[in-house]
Amino acid sequence: MWFQSVFKIFLSLVALIIFIILLFIASMTWAYYFEVSAVRERFNSAAWIKQENPYSESFDPGCVRGGMALDLIKTDLIINHNAEQVVALLGKPKASEKSDFSYALGQCSGFGWLNSILVVKFENDLVTQLSIERGAP
Repeated sequence: MWFQSVFKIFLSLVALIIFIILLFIASMTWAYYFEVSAVRERFNSAAWIKQENPYSESFDPGCVRGGMALDLIKTDLIINHNAEQVVALLGKPKASEKSDFSYALGQCSGFGWLNSILVVKFENDLVTQLSIERGAP
């Protein structure tokens, strides 16, 4: 009788350990693919433009503009601005298409190992959305 009780407790502990391991793996996977490794810092247009090319000094620059990008997203600073206003604040985009601009941030994704970009989306010639995405390797 006591053996069955001990066995049930053992199985419960094994199940709990497996659950904790799976939860840890899921959280690390989420962080690797979606989390930005930056601390929010107040947006400064001059500093942003000065750091236009995060890779100019080093191939491993860290998350140079990520904190300011987080501030742009959180404060909606450029929402409803047109392309000319965005260029005045952020400088010339790294890449641009009709509906979006891209700005290099440095290595802000994948635990600070992968390139990130700020994507500025336009609809009807006005900014509607900002997001940080992993850049091409």
